[in-house]
This record gives sequence, structure tokens and C-alpha cells, in this order.
Amino acid sequence: MRVISRVALVVAFVLVAAPAVFADHFLADCPLTFAGSNPATTSFALSPHGVFRSGSQVFVLRGQSLTTYNVTDLGDLQVAREDFIGNLGARETNGGVAFSGGYLFVSSEAGLEIYDLRGVRPGGTAPLLVSRTPGLHYRRLAVNGNVLAGLYPISDFPCYPTTFNGCSNAIDLFSIANLANPVRVGSINASGTLFLAFEDIAFNFGYLVATGPGGTFTFNVANPSAPSTIYLDSRTGTFLGSNGGSILIVGNEGDLTTYAVGTNGQMMAIFQHTLAHLTTERRNPIMFHPQIFINDQLGLIISMVDEKDPQTLKPARTFAFDVFDYSVPMYEGSDPRIYEQISYTQTDEIKYNPVSVGSNVYVVGEVSGVQIYGACPTAAGRIEFDSTSALNCGGSEIHGWVTGPQKIANVELFLDAGSLGSANIGGPPRTDIPSETPVSMWRINVNLDATTRGEHILRAVATDSNGNRHQFASQRVFFNGPGANCTNRRRTAGLH
Repeated sequence: MRVISRVALVVAFVLVAAPAVFADHFLADCPLTFAGSNPATTSFALSPHGVFRSGSQVFVLRGQSLTTYNVTDLGDLQVAREDFIGNLGARETNGGVAFSGGYLFVSSEAGLEIYDLRGVRPGGTAPLLVSRTPGLHYRRLAVNGNVLAGLYPISDFPCYPTTFNGCSNAIDLFSIANLANPVRVGSINASGTLFLAFEDIAFNFGYLVATGPGGTFTFNVANPSAPSTIYLDSRTGTFLGSNGGSILIVGNEGDLTTYAVGTNGQMMAIFQHTLAHLTTERRNPIMFHPQIFINDQLGLIISMVDEKDPQTLKPARTFAFDVFDYSVPMYEGSDPRIYEQISYTQTDEIKYNPVSVGSNVYVVGEVSGVQIYGACPTAAGRIEFDSTSALNCGGSEIHGWVTGPQKIANVELFLDAGSLGSANIGGPPRTDIPSETPVSMWRINVNLDATTRGEHILRAVATDSNGNRHQFASQRVFFNGPGANCTNRRRTAGLH
């Protein structure tokens, strides 16, 4: 890590809204622990993907499946509904996806598709197709107000841009004032300019930011038919991370540079983070994943680390989270550094779209579906329950495991909104669960014989020794109804 300037250091802590100049600890102690997953309902190869938050809901697009989650008061997600978008034309996993104002924008070989998600909620309507405009093929989309920007990144072209060979691309600007008829009104062409070409785009304070082999730039697109350049920086990038306002990250395979962005579109470099030395026992080179998330409230930069495929030069698999804690002094001299927390992921696959909701981080896996990782300072764990066939009539045990940075004092189990009581915590430690903190078993005896027929949600809530309360696991269970919710097991006579 390299600090760009002392003045910028102070600005950074203000911008990310860290709880204090330095936290009351001097180590980044926020490991991400696997907490569960929501299995995929459609193939990952069917369409683009993304995770987007809208108020108290989170939308996850994976394949042709759109899963809608409700955000609970404990910061966890509960599946509210799943919709199969049968009329989605996209079949490109790296197609552009964006969300704004309740609308989902998808671009692929099928063109630009716009869906209305404003009515997608429990008891509401399925996603509604607003328009499909053929011939608009982009792999990066960014939306601000009535302006949509689309880009096909230069790294996906069969050439490399130079001043002389004519290999270049452009950012197309659309007016989406009428969502039923998007109109291309302007373009930022990199050919023959110092821009050279573009790799990624984002909006900060309404200004369009673009990065590529020519550097990083901001544009005023208030009038998209006549965009103008606001800021130029010679640092090049291959991907961007943005909170939409004061923070922008320009990323490359081996480094992330954080910028403070002003309301006038000017930018100031603050920090530069480099990859940790994670190549032990890995034959392939490693790289930062091209998607990151900025958690303003906790002052965290949540990135991932991939193995790099030496043949395609693309990610081969995601094997770790690399989280930078801006509430910790940026001291050097260790690996990982004191402001950095390395946490390993599960399942041999590439993961996409990390999003922090409450104290959890959600990612979309190629194979596993949507994975949930619990973050400090709350608990993580699991409900180990298969189906109602495992329940004994007259009462049975439900169990699982839990861990956290603080000792877990209580685990309470809920069926929907009703408490089933507190569990007993104890027994041999679960050494089979990879975790930096001790993993404990929890058990509770319940009688669910009279549960009404239909789908219900089991929820497990932990309280740690500091009084922090967090829902660390949830699971959907279908009950067949009274008389069919359990199994009467016959006793076998003992041998005498």
C-alpha cells in the first residue's frame, strides 16, 4: 500500500464515514465466514447476473431467475419470491447489467432490455418487460437519472489500442426519459484521442467516470448529446468500483487505487492497495477480481482474489476475499497488513457481484447459487436441517453451529416470526468448519407437529457477549400439514 498524500489520508476517513479517525482496535478483525447459500434454480450460462439493493429489498439476477429478498431488521436476507423471466432474451454471462429507479437494464447479444421491478414483492407482480431494443450490445452499463451509458470494453476486442493502429471503442449515451424507447443521443469516441480506449464506466455525483489504457477521466454528461471532459488522470485501469458519490476505485490485476471524488467531478488519489502474497501452493498467477463493493458505513473495501487462467487471461476461480478496513491505521510491515483481512471462500468456482447488506456479504457463484458470508462484528453459522422427515412426532431436535468474533451467549430459533425458544450451546467444538474463531454446536428440542401446510422459514438468531443480536442463518422448509409433519419411528427390542 502506498499513501498518496497526508492531506488525502484525512479526507479518506471523512469520506468513507469511518466511526472515528482510528477504530478502537489496531487490526482489521473482520473475517468473512461462510454462512449458507441459496441454491441456483437456473443455469448460470443462461444470462447476465447482478445483485442490487432497493430500499428494504435485494434483487439477485442469475440466469433467467430473479430472486427477491427482504432485508430483515437484523440485517439478514429472507427469500420473498423467485421469478423465472421467460422472455429475457439475454444469453451472455458477461453482458451488461444495471439497476436504477426500480428498473433493471440488461444488454447482450439480444440488445438492450429494460424490466420494471417496482411491483416485484410478496403478493406483487412478476418483472414486466418495458422494451427491447435490438442491436445494442454492451458489457458495461451505468445509469444516472435519465442518462444511460453503454460500453463494450476494449479488452474484449481482438486488438490492443495504440495511437496508430485504429483499435478503439466508444461510450454510447442514451436518453431513457422514455423507457419504452431509449434513444442514443451522444457518444464519447476514444479513437484518435488521448483516451486511447475504455474498459469500464461508472457514475459519481452524476459525472460519468471512465478508465482504460489511456488513463482515468470524468465527463459532464448533463447534456448527453454534448459531453465534455472534466478531469484527466494518467493512472490506467481495467475496472471500476463506485459508491455513486464520494468514493471511486480504479482497479487493475495487481492494485486498487482509491479516489476521493468532489461534487464538481474532480478526483484525488488517496490510497493504493496491492495484492497480498497468496501465491503459496498456487501454480497459477493471482489477480484482483474485477468487481468490488464499497461499504460506506463500516469503511470497508470488499474485494476478491482470483486465480488467473494463463490461457484466457480471465479469472479461473475465486479463492479469497481481500477486505481493506479504513478504520484501522494504514501501517505497513506485515502480510496480510494490519488493515487487511484475508478470508478464504468455499466451492471451486468463480464468484461475482459482492454486495454487503447489514453485516453479511452476498456473492453470486457460477455453481453454488447465491452464497452468504457473515462478517465481523456479528455471528455466522448454519441450521443443519434437511427436511421434515427427520422430525420425530411428539418432539425432535434441531441443531446447527455458530461462531463469531465475540463469545456467543445465546441462540434463539424462530419459525417465521414466532420464537421456538433458546438453544443449548456446547459440546465438542466443530473443527470441521473453517473459521478463525471457535465454532460451537447449538441444539434445541421443538414440537412442530401442528405446523400448517405450506412453506415456512426457520431463522436462527445469535446474541454475543456484548449484546449484539444477529440473524446468522435462515432456511425455507415445506411442511405437509398436521399429521404429516413428522415420522413415528418404531422401537426395536433389545437382545437379552
